[in-house]
Amino acid sequence: MRHELGRFKFFLVLVPLVFLAASCNKKAPEGKFGSAAMSIGGHALSVEVAQTPEAQAQGLGGRASLGADNGMLFVFPGPGKVGFWMKDTLIPLDFIWIRDGKVVEITANVQPEPNLPDPALHIYRPAELIDSTVEVNAGWAAKNQIKVGDIVTVNINSK
Repeated sequence: MRHELGRFKFFLVLVPLVFLAASCNKKAPEGKFGSAAMSIGGHALSVEVAQTPEAQAQGLGGRASLGADNGMLFVFPGPGKVGFWMKDTLIPLDFIWIRDGKVVEITANVQPEPNLPDPALHIYRPAELIDSTVEVNAGWAAKNQIKVGDIVTVNINSK
C-alpha cells in the first residue's frame, strides 16, 4: 500500500510537469496577450495579460528585455498555489503574488536558469493561495517599496 501511494504521488507531480514542459515549448499564439493598466501600492504599471493557457505557459519566455514600468499579468480562475518557472526566460524578474486585490507575497530577484533541463528548473510557488500574479523586472518591487497588503487595481483594456 505504501509503495502504491508513493507511486500515485509521483504521478500527481510528474503529469502536470510534463504537460507544463510540453506547453512551454510553444510560442504563444498571436493576439493572445491582452493589455491592462495596473496600480500596485499606488505605482502604475502597463502590463500584457496572459489570457490563455498557451499564453500563460509562454509568459515572458524568449524576451530579451522588459520596459521599466511594464510587466505581465496572469489571472487564474480561482485561488491556488500556481507554480512558475523560468524556462526560456532571459531576464531577472520579481513575482508579485496577489489575492483579492492585495499583494500577499513577493518573490524578488528571480534569476534566469539558462541551459538547465526542464526537470532541474526551480518551480516558484506562493506560500498562500493567490488569484493572480504579475511579473516585473527584478528590483521593481523594492524600488517602488511594494509590500504585502498593498492594494492592486487592474483595468483591462478592451479590444
